[in-house]
Amino acid sequence: MEVTTSQLKTKDMSTTSNFSITTQSQFDEALMWVSDLFKDVNGFRPRGYNFHNWSFQELTDFINDLSDVAEKQEADEREWAKKAVDSVMSVGADCKETALRWLDQADAYFMYGDDEFYEDHIEKYGWVAKRFELS
Repeated sequence: MEVTTSQLKTKDMSTTSNFSITTQSQFDEALMWVSDLFKDVNGFRPRGYNFHNWSFQELTDFINDLSDVAEKQEADEREWAKKAVDSVMSVGADCKETALRWLDQADAYFMYGDDEFYEDHIEKYGWVAKRFELS
């Protein structure tokens, strides 16, 4: 099954190992978001790459490699989140929701202290907001 660039852009990383570029149009479209994928994986934008001079296969391989790393990072994050929730539940949280709320409270304390910004930030980006699927 060939993966489309729109599937990669929507972060459907479960099928990206088969991504391929076969037309100039697909190549041009991939150039518009490969920097975003690189930043998702590495935390900074790519520098020193001249993607426009790459062949279809070189860009395909680069994207597939980045996608593999992104999949590994997502799996690691799920595992770390599960360990964190299990750890909090072992010290008294009676359910997953309580454990996630406690983790948010701990993050807020250690990251923000008494900063009022914490309320909005944690509600948008914290453990509870992410609703980790920890199956």
